[in-house]
Amino acid sequence: MEIFNLWLSNNLAIIFLIESLIIFILLILLVVLYKKQGALKKKYDFFTNGKDANIDTVLTEILTDLRATQAELAELQQKHSALRQRVRGCLQTVKLERYDAFEAMGGRMSYSLLLADENKDGIILTSIYGREDNRSFAKDIKAGQSSYALADEEKKLL
Repeated sequence: MEIFNLWLSNNLAIIFLIESLIIFILLILLVVLYKKQGALKKKYDFFTNGKDANIDTVLTEILTDLRATQAELAELQQKHSALRQRVRGCLQTVKLERYDAFEAMGGRMSYSLLLADENKDGIILTSIYGREDNRSFAKDIKAGQSSYALADEEKKLL
């Protein structure tokens, strides 16, 4: 024991230095752990909305809300598809071409009007204006084609 005490007294400075180094390392680790604990607390508060709640309860609530949102999204997608189907048959293209049907006439009083849906189904209304009379025509359109002969101005609309 005496030898140990003698060795201890001779190496006291070295032992003190080693203990100081260990304490310094432990303090650094303590600061690092404190920062990590703060980051974890922020994340926990984010998930729990600052309430003192069990993480299981919070996750259960989140999953319940997620499932409800998914069901609502599926319902909205169905409604969107149904509306999209209805809109396909609605009037989507309206084009007007004004022109002079006769060389002697001015003012571009004649016109052709295209009314069509998404599938390019619809009609072309044409009004030919002349000095003596005015004539109107309606020509059906199916998939961008007409069963009637089309004038150049009417073809421009398609």
